[in-house]
Amino acid sequence: MQAMGFRTDVPANWNRWWLLMWGVVSVALLAAALAGLPFWPWWLLAAAIGFGVPELVSILKENDSLPPLTHTIRHFLPNWAAFPLIYFLLGTVGARWLEFPRPFHVGGLFGLLGWLTDHFTVTYAKPDPYPFSGEASPERKRLAL
Repeated sequence: MQAMGFRTDVPANWNRWWLLMWGVVSVALLAAALAGLPFWPWWLLAAAIGFGVPELVSILKENDSLPPLTHTIRHFLPNWAAFPLIYFLLGTVGARWLEFPRPFHVGGLFGLLGWLTDHFTVTYAKPDPYPFSGEASPERKRLAL
């Protein structure tokens, strides 16, 4: 099933327990950061174990049943949702650790930056549909009426 780029199907060779582990670890580390667990040394140690070790296991062998977190996110979330969400969470958690008074506001700005990054990356990945030709593009011609 695929709606607006979101997917719920699990590739046949992916280990569902591994995917569950990614979900639990990600939510736990984000919740710990937002709840105020200090970055140094506790959150960093937890992230090294919870993210670092599984990532290392995932990248040691290609095409196995244990995908890295990046591949997992890529499979289930469309880029237009993943980029803003990741940027929002990074901004919010960073603002929390830096003791900014309104971390979710900072997160919102970062989320917007994530959306803009995705939007322009996708747009720029394609060739320019209207390189300079001396004529207005069809869209501009429609607007000129």
